[in-house]
Amino acid sequence: MSIKFRATRLGMPLSHNYGKWYAKMVPIGNITSEQLAEEVSHLSTVTRSDMLAVLWALAAVIRRHLLNSEIVHVDGLGSFRIGFRSRAKDRPEDVTADDIYGLRVVMTPDRKFQQTGVTERNGRTGYFTGELIRGAELSSVNAPTIKQAYR
Repeated sequence: MSIKFRATRLGMPLSHNYGKWYAKMVPIGNITSEQLAEEVSHLSTVTRSDMLAVLWALAAVIRRHLLNSEIVHVDGLGSFRIGFRSRAKDRPEDVTADDIYGLRVVMTPDRKFQQTGVTERNGRTGYFTGELIRGAELSSVNAPTIKQAYR
């Protein structure tokens, strides 16, 4: 398994990187709730239909909490919250709901600190690893090279 990418030229004329190349992820398919439920049912004692019911109920419950301005954290997955853009005003009393646009759900994946040592002052040294991408490998769709990206 590896995350596929390809070289893509930046075509935004106002960007300072206009005309340069960057790596872009290439999706190789979509996974449905039914497929997830089938896979989870094989890894647990839960049936496929029970798993589908849980997934649908989970989506409804997460939505309810998000619409109540709460952050929802799912262990092993991450946190979900509402984000939006807003037009700027000169005074705080001028800010209204009409100034808000671009509502979206922001997902922050769980991450774990991997300690590599201790400093002279007993501080930790190390790095954070995203749990969902731990062990990821990267490969170009144009060349068969594989690079271990995240430990």
